[in-house]
Amino acid sequence: RPTPSNMAALVRFVKRLRFRRFPRPGHTAAFRQEVTSLAPFSLSRPFFSNVRLCGVATEQRTLVKDEGNTAVRTKQALQFDWALNKLDSSVRRTGRITKTLLFKVFHDICRTGYPSGNQALLLLRSCGSLLPEMHLPERTELAHRIWDKLQELGAVYDVSHYNALLKVYLQNEHKFSPTDFLAKMESANVQPNRVTFQRLITAYCNDGDIEGASKILGFMKDKDLPITEAVFNSLVTGHARAGEMESAEGILNVMRGAGIEPGPDTYVALLNAYAEKGDIENLKQTLEKVEKTDASLMDRDLMQIIFSLAKSGYPQYIQDIVERMRHDRGYVPDAMNLCLALITQGLEETAFQVLKTFPTFQSENQNGDPLDFGNFFIRHCVNLEKPLDKLQQFCEGLKESNLHSAPFQFALYCALDAKKEAMSVGLMKIMQKEGLPVRPHYFWPILAQHQKEKNAQGTVEVLKVMQNLNIEPDVETFANYVQSAFDNVEQARFQLEENGCLVNTVGYYASELRTEALNGNLDKVYSMLSSPQNPLLDLSNFRGSLILGFKRSKDVDILVKITELLYKDERFCRSSSGPTEAIGYFLYNLIDSMSDSEVQAKEEQLRQYFHQLNKRDIVIPANLYRGIRNLLDAYHVPELIKDVIILVDEQDKLSDADLPKGAEAKIVALETKLTELKMENKSIGETLKQLILLLCETENMQKALELKAQYESDMAIGGYAALINLCCRHDNPEEALNLKREVDRKDSSASLDTNKYLALVRVLAKHGKLEDAILILKEMKEKEIVLRDTTITSFFHILNVAALRGEADTVKQLHESIVNLGLAKPTANLCSPLITVTLDQGNIPAALDAIIDCHKRYNQMPRLHDVLCKLVEQGDTDLLQKAMDFVNQERGEMTMLYDLFFAFLHTGKYKEARKIIEVGLHPIMLFTQLF
Repeated sequence: RPTPSNMAALVRFVKRLRFRRFPRPGHTAAFRQEVTSLAPFSLSRPFFSNVRLCGVATEQRTLVKDEGNTAVRTKQALQFDWALNKLDSSVRRTGRITKTLLFKVFHDICRTGYPSGNQALLLLRSCGSLLPEMHLPERTELAHRIWDKLQELGAVYDVSHYNALLKVYLQNEHKFSPTDFLAKMESANVQPNRVTFQRLITAYCNDGDIEGASKILGFMKDKDLPITEAVFNSLVTGHARAGEMESAEGILNVMRGAGIEPGPDTYVALLNAYAEKGDIENLKQTLEKVEKTDASLMDRDLMQIIFSLAKSGYPQYIQDIVERMRHDRGYVPDAMNLCLALITQGLEETAFQVLKTFPTFQSENQNGDPLDFGNFFIRHCVNLEKPLDKLQQFCEGLKESNLHSAPFQFALYCALDAKKEAMSVGLMKIMQKEGLPVRPHYFWPILAQHQKEKNAQGTVEVLKVMQNLNIEPDVETFANYVQSAFDNVEQARFQLEENGCLVNTVGYYASELRTEALNGNLDKVYSMLSSPQNPLLDLSNFRGSLILGFKRSKDVDILVKITELLYKDERFCRSSSGPTEAIGYFLYNLIDSMSDSEVQAKEEQLRQYFHQLNKRDIVIPANLYRGIRNLLDAYHVPELIKDVIILVDEQDKLSDADLPKGAEAKIVALETKLTELKMENKSIGETLKQLILLLCETENMQKALELKAQYESDMAIGGYAALINLCCRHDNPEEALNLKREVDRKDSSASLDTNKYLALVRVLAKHGKLEDAILILKEMKEKEIVLRDTTITSFFHILNVAALRGEADTVKQLHESIVNLGLAKPTANLCSPLITVTLDQGNIPAALDAIIDCHKRYNQMPRLHDVLCKLVEQGDTDLLQKAMDFVNQERGEMTMLYDLFFAFLHTGKYKEARKIIEVGLHPIMLFTQLF
């Protein structure tokens, strides 16, 4: 990897990599090195060379005009290094590049707007044999697209780019006119070099045009350019394709006469010539002759011969070549690329023949699990939509050869992933005939596509296929993928019935319930549940959707009616635990699914709901009550606990932590003792306190207050504190405040614990007694009440509940008092209710002003992200510009861009979000592009 010192130089050139060809064991010939470019295959061997895509930098003396700026050159170098590493990594691992990866690199380079010459060279050289999964014309078309686009963006082309394009033409067997190509270079004022002429000779020879090749040869001689081995190899091919096999064979003697010993590439060119003619005898003889020379052939050389035989229509001779494979190191990736190229050319039978030669010892990992070598083969056949009968034949063959553990399932996965519906359905039919299971969720990707397109008829057709295969859709299939393809539940049922689809099933009925609940149509849910004609259905089948519907509804009556029906109709609670536990779990899950803000905002609605359930004799187990109680404590809504405890089954005893055992008996006993002590003129303080505390624990506020009034002179501070807390829980601010004043009269120095102060502030603020709430806060400061982290959290919830009620003045005054008294620091969380109070009312301009004011006062920007998201959703560019100018001024441009980026990301504006990251322009330029 280049260092910063040579980073700029990296943009200039990519050094050509050499790789060693290892001789067969037993031979003593020296290693032969082949000079290659970024593309991994030489001209005479267009496939399966295992070469690494990497490069190093060299200095270039002359700067190109479009790279004159140092910053631009540095950026180009960094981007080139990134792109090179991405492509290099792919080639190192697999010997090829995928179309997806190349497109990604191409688009990323285009988006920068500063393509360098090396980036263009890298992309062009990747458009040839490195893409075995693409058809040859598509590869050439891609190269032309890259050429035109990068030139449009300012890339400057030199002779290396034209040579790279030539090589792509050759590897992709693209027909072109060499003379026109030279004219194109001349019009661009680019002079051809030795490599250009060498590749033009190859182009003529590939067409069997020896005369054209001879003209170029003569020109090279006039220019005193060396005639290399590659030129002779091309001449072998040229004479063979011109029908002059004797002349092709004679080229080897000409080479020796010129002092060039024919190497493996030359023999491969001759062997390919025999393969194209189907001359198996001469091919075998030449192979045997080569084995006796130093020009050792490797497996990848034999693969080229296999490719030529298959392409020329002589598959019957391929087995002879396959048997000569030695399974050299790197055999598998080379063979995979051969298979991909054969499949792309329509020669999948030959490809499968090669696939079966994969070494069996490599088909398992260290744990003995199959490695499924056939994945790439199956996927490519699916992508190219090979006939189903062939696909079935290959899957069966892979299974029999132990090359793949589940070929049919993987083929189905590939077909579904590629959105090939007809092929997917065909494969499922084959799987069923093969005795393999076909599950309802196999159809989900197909249904999801129809759902996305709102294609109701397509959805119906898929269901009919499932019905023909005797696969009954389950509730998840109907609810998540079928119902949403139609405008409403009624239309869905009508169209499905009209097309002969079964809808009188438990799964379909449950899906209708789920859909109506999710859409908030609870009246329809109640009507469906009430109908005795509908099938039996346990609550667990639609509990989640019903909970979501409950959360969105504000109609307490319909919530109670549905809950009562579920509780009293045994059709919905058929489990051994019975309706008590089923409804208990339902209530617990309802509260658990809500956030603290949601519970606080719906406090009164939940209170009414619980009381209505109690009136209808609905009870829940004690253990589920404890769970709900813990949730309400965590959500800072302890006032609701007393409303839930009334639902506890009387037969289910609560623990001491919940309610004292035999509470009524204890109360009677303490009352009797209190009377006796009073008659005997003995101290009743301790007994009175115990009785008060017991009454508070049983939530008996009325009796506790009566007892306090009767024995007021004997009341202790602890008893008052418990009564104050009880009144706060029962939402009775008047009594709570009176009790607090009585405490002050009895002992002005006495103080309550932190939680009771907070309870007072909460209930007073809730009922508009703002001045009294602020006095309580001042007392907390004066008496130096211990404040913990939980206290700060409680302050936030007190403010947030007021904000959710829309009480802006309450929030503002309480917040100022808390901060000014030093009870809490103005953190972003504590300041957020100042924004919530306007944001939740939909007043976005006021919310933005509140954020700006909050920053001026406390150096905080609470809920800025939420405000930005609202502005993006509304498309209010003027207000969004104001917000961004403010953030830019206070926090800097980078923070501003990040805030805007995440706002776009959160609202699904991915195109705009990507533009921010990629461009990072000045705010004015950015907004011009975005809006």
